[in-house]
Amino acid sequence: EIRPATAEEIEAATNPEAGETPAIEPEVEVVEAEVEVVEAEVEVVEAEPPDATASEDETFAPETIELTGVIRDFHEAHPDMQYKVSGVMKGLVETELDADGKPVLDEAFKAAYSGSKYPINSAETFRQWFRDVPGVNTSWLHTITLQRLEDGSYYFAREKPDGFFPADYEGFAANGTGMNTTSAGTHNYFFTYELEMDFTYTDPDLRDDPLEFTFTGDDDVWVFINGKLACDIGGVHGQSSDSVNLDAERAALGLEVNENYTLKLFFAERYRVQSNFRIETTLSLRKSELPPTAGLFD
Repeated sequence: EIRPATAEEIEAATNPEAGETPAIEPEVEVVEAEVEVVEAEVEVVEAEPPDATASEDETFAPETIELTGVIRDFHEAHPDMQYKVSGVMKGLVETELDADGKPVLDEAFKAAYSGSKYPINSAETFRQWFRDVPGVNTSWLHTITLQRLEDGSYYFAREKPDGFFPADYEGFAANGTGMNTTSAGTHNYFFTYELEMDFTYTDPDLRDDPLEFTFTGDDDVWVFINGKLACDIGGVHGQSSDSVNLDAERAALGLEVNENYTLKLFFAERYRVQSNFRIETTLSLRKSELPPTAGLFD
């Protein structure tokens, strides 16, 4: 049965405002975004390997090197102090250290010397220079600091006018009685200094510079490398120098590549009025085991 529409239904159909607003589906425009995929170009840079010619010492060279040795102070009355001015006299000591690692007076050289300026009284008095001897000397530790220069070498200097006087107001001069006043000032002049240090002999083909050691000063100085005499500035004299090129003297010193060796320096200041001490080296030195010190003897 068909029922006729009512007036309300007709009004709603013809006038949307009078009733509910019919649902209108919106038109949706689908836009596909174009995505541009850009592959980044990555440049792979291979790191260069370390310079095979650079030695470990060159790569990690410290700015300073501290070396500690033994000062031994003597009275002026010691037979070898304020004795004869000989000038530089090579050959006073044997070419190798003794079993204690100390220099030995060369008796054959002494016997053959015919002059009047031989500067050491005897092997026994010389033996006291670098050993602690009760009643003869007093000892203590003393540290010097080498500075690295722009060329990679190391340097320490205490020279005139100030000089090298590590025993001032120390040892027998602690109360001032052992000090002497001269044109160079008031100082304790009669002492020795023993330094012991280690180094590695590196391959000459893998470095730019030779390994060298130079000492300049006064009085006596002997440098031993691997127990063998390398620098000889014996005697009572003014400021003088001696050097060793370890590469040139490699065979004589018994050096092998990449092996560790000991360098020992023996210094004596035993005559007024100057005391000078300078080290120049391309060696990368390291502290070694220190000789024992027995303290004050008098």
